Amino acid sequence: MTELNPENADQLLTQADTILQCTDAMLSLFDSDYELIYANRAANDTFGTEPRSLVLRLANDNDIHMITSALDEADKYRVEMEMRTVNGARWHYMDIQRIHDTALGNYNLLVTATDCTDRRYAQQLAHKLAYTDALTGLPNRSALIRFTEALLGNIEESTTFALLFMDLDRFKVVNDSLGHAVGDKLLIEVAHRLKRAVGSKGMISRIGGDEFVAILCNQSDPQQLRDIANSILHTMADPVTLSQQKLRVVPSIGICCYPKDGNTMAELMEKADAAMYLAKAHQNNFCFYDEQMASSVHNSVKDRMGLENDMLYAVDNHEFELYFQPKISCADLRVSGVEALIRWNHPTRGMVPPDKFIGIAEETGQIIELGDWVLKAAMKQQRLWQEQGLEIPVSINISARQFGAENLVRTITEILQQTGCTPAMVQLEITESMLLGDVDKVNLTLTQLSAMGIRLALDDFGTGYSNLAYLQQYPLDILKIDRAFLADQKRSMLMETILAMGKVLGLTIVAEGVETASQADWLIAHGCDQMQGFYFSRPLPVIAATEFLYDDKSKDGDALHHAA
Repeated sequence: MTELNPENADQLLTQADTILQCTDAMLSLFDSDYELIYANRAANDTFGTEPRSLVLRLANDNDIHMITSALDEADKYRVEMEMRTVNGARWHYMDIQRIHDTALGNYNLLVTATDCTDRRYAQQLAHKLAYTDALTGLPNRSALIRFTEALLGNIEESTTFALLFMDLDRFKVVNDSLGHAVGDKLLIEVAHRLKRAVGSKGMISRIGGDEFVAILCNQSDPQQLRDIANSILHTMADPVTLSQQKLRVVPSIGICCYPKDGNTMAELMEKADAAMYLAKAHQNNFCFYDEQMASSVHNSVKDRMGLENDMLYAVDNHEFELYFQPKISCADLRVSGVEALIRWNHPTRGMVPPDKFIGIAEETGQIIELGDWVLKAAMKQQRLWQEQGLEIPVSINISARQFGAENLVRTITEILQQTGCTPAMVQLEITESMLLGDVDKVNLTLTQLSAMGIRLALDDFGTGYSNLAYLQQYPLDILKIDRAFLADQKRSMLMETILAMGKVLGLTIVAEGVETASQADWLIAHGCDQMQGFYFSRPLPVIAATEFLYDDKSKDGDALHHAA
């Protein structure tokens, strides 16, 4: 070991300083007043020559008190702090050690530091990715769970808070009709508005899709919560203009409170979700969770919403199928056509009747996708029957949304080409309500379809506006009389008038809802063209419908004569 003496002391100190100057670690020595005594090259390169005070080098003025308090308990303190450097604010990982000077009776501070800014920013980015919704910038589901767990973990007896569960009514319609890019922009705008409406009252998070949750701390007063819910609705009231479309955003909000409605996050989410379904059922935009109301309404509402959610995947999962109900010619009692009727063969519920899901499809906008599937499936089946020697026209119902779509004619044209179906073997059924819009647009659509060779039928005539002008104004071929006319004998005189009028206008008249032999005889006697109803056949699945058509054809062994 080298002995330290006056002759080699300076040499050893010079060697030590050389070593300190060469290291990448920032080494600084401060006196008890936090003024710089010594700094190696790395420290000087980072901080420059000024300021020389440790206090002024700290980005946060209060950090010096943290350092002092820590060193009062122990002589060494390890910490990450933000520092002011010549390159701006940087984060340093520091070992701060108190070194006692026995000669002077005070102490110095030795600070050894390394720059950890990149690692810290990487950690912050990872945290942000883990707890932030990438689209809206709001806290995500993980952040919500973490926040509420912390809240519940530090709960006091008097603590209350509210949870608001929100989704956007008919958001899927926007995605389907305008595209997901527009839907994403709408969600971003909704996030901005929710933050503006809730403000400092609580935390807003997006937990997925069009679902948002607000946690309102120290809130349980019903009137205050109503005010906040109304504030959200008011903020959402102004239409959002995206892709030259004005979109009105209407949220449904379910509200529950801790601890009245639940003691855990899972319970509160379930109760708020149930309250939101109740709000949708009653169409009043927001609803508080109520045990009695929930027990009577929740199951039916959840059932309906369950159907709505299941429908999103039903087409792709091939759960829909067509049934066909024969139409019978009054002239020879032979099959003159079939009407295609959709059925939903649900994997767990079994056969779901149309009145359970058609309304849902109309409201959600999925009726367009569903309608296109029916068009394609019906035309494909017609073409298959044609190839089997069963030359039978097929009637297909068109929904109001389908009829109003800009691409209806193009869609039908493409499906005809894809299936090879002959336009003359297709009949499209529309209702009177579809004729109430823009007269020129309606007439153009009908004229284009008629020019293709497709036959057009006015369905359920007599139940709506019964505007006789429609029968002359538009290129209609078939008039279908609603079943109510046969069920009510008092309407028989009106039925005779409609039959006579149809003959004058050159329309084929079809009577629906024929259930008895006497009804069929009356229609034949009064010159009706075709009949349809349970008396002849219920709607049949494809195999049974095919057998029905073959049986009808074999009656005389000749090709069928159709009165359509």
